[in-house]
Amino acid sequence: MGKQITIKFETLHQFCVKAIRAVGAKEEIARIVADVLLEADLRGISSHGISRLPVYIKRIKLGLMDADAMPNIVKETLCTALLDGNNGFGQVGAFKGMELCIKKAKETGVGIAGVRNTNHIGMAGYYAMMAMKEQMIGMVFANASAHMPAWGGLKACLGTNPIAIAIPGGKQPSVVVDMATSAAARGKIIMAARRGEPIPPGWAIDKEGRPTQDANKALEGFILPLGGPKGYGLSLVIDVLAGVLTGALFGSRIPSMTSDWTRPLNCGVWLLAFRIDNFVDVEEFAIRFDTLIADLKDSPLAPGFEKIYVPGEIEMETREERLRSGIPLDEEVIQELKNVSETTGVPLITY
Repeated sequence: MGKQITIKFETLHQFCVKAIRAVGAKEEIARIVADVLLEADLRGISSHGISRLPVYIKRIKLGLMDADAMPNIVKETLCTALLDGNNGFGQVGAFKGMELCIKKAKETGVGIAGVRNTNHIGMAGYYAMMAMKEQMIGMVFANASAHMPAWGGLKACLGTNPIAIAIPGGKQPSVVVDMATSAAARGKIIMAARRGEPIPPGWAIDKEGRPTQDANKALEGFILPLGGPKGYGLSLVIDVLAGVLTGALFGSRIPSMTSDWTRPLNCGVWLLAFRIDNFVDVEEFAIRFDTLIADLKDSPLAPGFEKIYVPGEIEMETREERLRSGIPLDEEVIQELKNVSETTGVPLITY
């Protein structure tokens, strides 16, 4: 790994907001996008953090995204809604979609929203956690540019389509599952390529179908599904919900965000929030949830392990540390942000 520079969260957040405002977004939009990107960096998910800002800015300047677009409701029932993202920031479409899910869940017990004609949403877990903070269970499914073959195939047919589920805890840590349905998120392979590092075996194959640990050959080839046919099945279902059902593009029809500079993405997201007290009293749920987590944490440790974590717990510890000490960014990311600074006129402070 090359040299890293650590920058305070507040400094990066302010830069991100100002840079997005500089390309035409209103304050509300800029703050939503900055909040989502920097939350990923705080939690150690750098592949979905501020490193994504340069490609967003490039797509906006090429007319492939509308920086100031807000979603609108196309179709609505008491419990469901379909939104059009109007080719705006994916973070805004997903945020407004989950906001509406939470509102409907408070009124009816459950809220479901689909968003079409949107863009890369960043860290899917952010929106699931919006519901979790309201003492609800949140779920998010999003489709993405196709970089994964059907199981047994040699053509990019599906995205690394993420799934996120967030469940509030009681005294024990909350559970936040946030993962790609591929062996790894494509952003992690992009980061490895930037650093000149190999990727683990089993992540990808090259364009001829041969296993590779070369990050650049992986980006030219195909990312493998998580758990083989299991990840393939999950990715397919997510594409049906987020793409086919919402009216967004799906499968190989979604262009690459980082290499196709000719047309908008028009990807989709499907979100759900429901109240725990639909089923059981919230306090009783917390007691039962804590019992389950305590059982897991009391398990004997396997060799090489010092502690049993629940999904999302390591990220929360990382978040607390980075709020205190700052966010480490690779030199390559810093250079790309300096390029954003030059094109937008927003100063980047790197100390």
